[in-house]
Formats: sequence, C-alpha cells, structure tokens
Amino acid sequence: MATLSQKLKLFRGLFTGDIAYNAPFYVTIDITSRCNLRCLGCPYHSPLIRKQADVDMANRDISYSVFEALCYDLKMMGTNQIIICGEGEPFLHPHLFDLISAAKKIGLQIILYTNGTFLDDVNIIHLIESRVDVLKVSLWASSNDEYKKNYPVDNTVNLEKVIDGLKLLAHSKATKKSKFPFVNVCHPINAYNFKNIDEMIDLVFRTGCDAISFTPLHTHKGKFSDFSLSVSDEKSLILSLTKAKKRLDSSSVGHNFKQILLRFKIGEAVWEKLPCYIGWLHASVKMNGTVFPCCRHIVPMGNLNEKNFYEIWNDAPFRSFRQASRTREGLTSISQNSYCGFCGYVGDNVLVHRLFKWFSPFRSTKIKENLCSEV
Repeated sequence: MATLSQKLKLFRGLFTGDIAYNAPFYVTIDITSRCNLRCLGCPYHSPLIRKQADVDMANRDISYSVFEALCYDLKMMGTNQIIICGEGEPFLHPHLFDLISAAKKIGLQIILYTNGTFLDDVNIIHLIESRVDVLKVSLWASSNDEYKKNYPVDNTVNLEKVIDGLKLLAHSKATKKSKFPFVNVCHPINAYNFKNIDEMIDLVFRTGCDAISFTPLHTHKGKFSDFSLSVSDEKSLILSLTKAKKRLDSSSVGHNFKQILLRFKIGEAVWEKLPCYIGWLHASVKMNGTVFPCCRHIVPMGNLNEKNFYEIWNDAPFRSFRQASRTREGLTSISQNSYCGFCGYVGDNVLVHRLFKWFSPFRSTKIKENLCSEV
C-alpha cells in the first residue's frame, strides 16, 4: 500500500513532466527461466509457441549479487514491496530462500508466485519461517479433465500434488499459529475452464486458502486466440462471476471480482480506453538484470549490470516511455512493442486516473469516466 508521501511524489512527477520523484510502488523480479510445467497459455513455456531449447541457458537464474543490490537500492529509494516470480518456476532457483532472506533482511514485503508443485514439508516450513507475505499459486484447472486441456504435456498427478500441498500449507500455518504466507490461488480463465468457476472456488475452500483471484487469458497478440473466450462466453462468465461473488462475500475467503469484472468491461484493447501510468508505479527486472517498465513491454530501460536501479529509474528510456504512455497516440505506438491485451495493471491505472484525469492529455471518453467512477 502506497503511503501519502509516495502518492504526493507520484502526482508531482505527473504534473511536472516525465521525472518520477517517487520510487516504484512495487517491483516484479523474474528470478529464473527454469520450469517443470508447460502450461498451455504460458508465453515462455507453452508447447504451442516455444521449445525448451530456446531458453537462454546462460542467464536462466538471477544472481544473488544482482538481486541483493537491487533490493538495497529499492529500499533506499522507498519501495516497500517486491514480487518474486519468473519466466519459469521460482522454486527451481537454486538459492530461492537465500534471495527471500536477503529481501526480508532489508525490510521488503514479498509476494511469491509459484505453480504449487513444490509445496512439500521442507519448502512449507521455509515459507512460514521466512515470513513470505503472500504466496500466489497459479492453477489453470480444478479437475483432471481440465488439467489435461490446460497442461497437455504434463501429468495430471501434478493437480493432486498442488491440492495436497495447499492442504499441508494450511495445516502447517494453523499448527504454527502463523498468518504467513497469505495464500491466494490465481486462476487464469480460458475457453477450457470458464464454465467451472464454482468448482475452482470449491477447491479453494477445500484446501484452506485465504483468497482466490481470476485473470483473463492473455492471447499474446493472437498466439493463444484458439482458446480465448468468445463474446457469448464472456457474457456467460460474467454471470457466473456475479453469482460466485455473493457466495464468497458471505465467507472469509478474499477475491478480486471487482477487478476482474472491470478488466472484462474495459476489454482487451486497453490502450484505447485509458492512459498507462505503470512507468511511474512499477518496474520489471529479468534474470539477466534487464529492466522494463512492466512485464509485457519488450523495449529495455537499462541493465543492472551496467547501471544501478536508481540511475535507470529516471534515465532517458524510462522518461520517454512515461511521456508516450500518457497519450492515445503514444500508447498506440507502445502497444506495438508490448503485449497490452487485458493488461494486469488496469486497476492501478484506473485508480491513478480517477484523480489525475482532469489534467491528463488523454482524451476523455464516456467509458473512461464510467470506469473511473466504479473503482
């Protein structure tokens, strides 16, 4: 959660130009490209678009020194939260818990993404004792039939492995009387699973998780369009989500229904509806130290092996990105080098734009005003 001081610095930058006086509110760090699964909709390891041999083996894991220096820079600048994820599975980084320890020692909050297949006794104890703040478990299926469609080259035994791991984690937290980590099951939605929202919620209840969140499928400019939702599918899904919201609201399980419904209302072509403020709020760091404004932009802002993060944050590439992302014309240009469809940062952009819209060079539209009033 951003402090008042951070918000004031953010708006100072937005008003005066392209320099960010605030540190990024949060930073995503890809720590490894190794993965043990081939999720159908994964932009890095899907059997539809990529072979494992294509991975840059020389830079498949972030180094401890680069990670530690980055965390130190972020804390000194005022960032409080990092998201540890990967083009692969973070638990396959050979020094994952050393990285977590380094970040925690500096005082950073940690969100850790995983596919859930490594939630065994040893790793669960490490998660609890290292006080990882949030564990997000990506799961595309709630049944063996769904699993076969969403993980076509992986064994369905992995589904039971994830379910058993989640149950063990809930039991271990209760035994140790720990609230850490907060466990959120993240469920990407596509044509193979959108009819089974209730079944996924049942799984969350059954495993004792703290929350569930849904995300639209990123088609990655048509690469996954064969199993994206049709217009009629989306309407059916929205009805299912609306009904499911009532069920979850009466329970202790958290959810992101407000955000997911907003993302479907805006639609895939986000750049036509809203300006993008992510260059002021966030940065994404790859295993080899390359820095990007977000996880889906392919033009680098700099590299941590050449400059520290503080220098990169307000260097010319970042400033140019911020200028372009504030206008419709600039966003159209940026979208050619980005996978902006169903942008995952829409919620942040809407919140900022609700306050900054009167000063934005982005032309006002009816849908934009309606969206801003809903958040």
